[in-house]
Amino acid sequence: MKNKVLVYGASGYMGKLFAKIALENDLSNIVLAGRSNNLSIEAKKLNFETRIFSLDSKNEIIKNLKDVKLIINLAGPFSKTSDALIETSLETQTHYIDIAGEYQEFESAFKYNKQAVEKNIMIMPGAGFGVVPTDIAAFLAKKSLPSATHLKIGYVTEGGASRGTLNTVLKDINKVGIEVKNSQNTPCLPAKESWKILDATLHQNPWRADLFTAKISTEIPNISTYSNFPGFVVSFMKGKNLWLRNFLLKRLLKFFPEGPTEKQLNKGKTKIIAEVSNKTETKKVIIEGPEAYLFTAYSLIEISKKIMNNDFKIGFQTPSIYGKSLIENIKGVSILID
Repeated sequence: MKNKVLVYGASGYMGKLFAKIALENDLSNIVLAGRSNNLSIEAKKLNFETRIFSLDSKNEIIKNLKDVKLIINLAGPFSKTSDALIETSLETQTHYIDIAGEYQEFESAFKYNKQAVEKNIMIMPGAGFGVVPTDIAAFLAKKSLPSATHLKIGYVTEGGASRGTLNTVLKDINKVGIEVKNSQNTPCLPAKESWKILDATLHQNPWRADLFTAKISTEIPNISTYSNFPGFVVSFMKGKNLWLRNFLLKRLLKFFPEGPTEKQLNKGKTKIIAEVSNKTETKKVIIEGPEAYLFTAYSLIEISKKIMNNDFKIGFQTPSIYGKSLIENIKGVSILID
């Protein structure tokens, strides 16, 4: 009987944080996995099993997933890891979740929907902060205004960032993304529009996975997504000062901390907004929660517990299938429907 949760990419910042919090929240039968032998050091501290394997051999992955009910992929970039893990998850009938946050990563995962249904497993990318609260906020907002024709989703974060996150965000910061207009994907320049909300100025972030998930969870025909970024990052989005972006990535990033400190985790917070409208009405849902990396860890734990208790839907799914109950019991979370 399959009863294990395998965490791939467990030697990274998010993997270490998740393992620690999983132990504190009684998520059992955890296996820490990845390429690095350093996993053994972390696992001994927490008394977790470890498995060391790369994604180069399909047979090797299958061997390590045979007794696994759920795999949590924390090994970014997901454009390079998700296909191998999803394809083998289908063969071993193992549920798959990750913390991807970009549109193209969701397109890639969605192509396995039919096979996942046939194999009776669930595939859910975006099981962390980057999608969980935004998808739920969008779903609740549409529920409050069923006739909505437009949806704007944004978030504000306070806290640090891991090297992996910075690399992912900055490397393609000025590339053209999309917005959804009349149910069609339309090219959109980064920072094309700004939105003053949540006591901040948010800028259009046209690569967000919410542009994919919200089409599924709300079916609203016009969708745009926004994030708060420092001014120098906004200049990168507009194609300015890219020499500085390149310098940061090539020379300085390796000197940055691996991720937020304990103090930053405890002091950090997040705010998410989904605003829906039609010709005559506007409704908002605002979710406040803990620091983004903590929010990710708690979301992964809640989803993992549900899957391990056979509470899942087969095929490709978005977090809003669980409704607000998925996050409302997480410490520090509040939900306001206006």
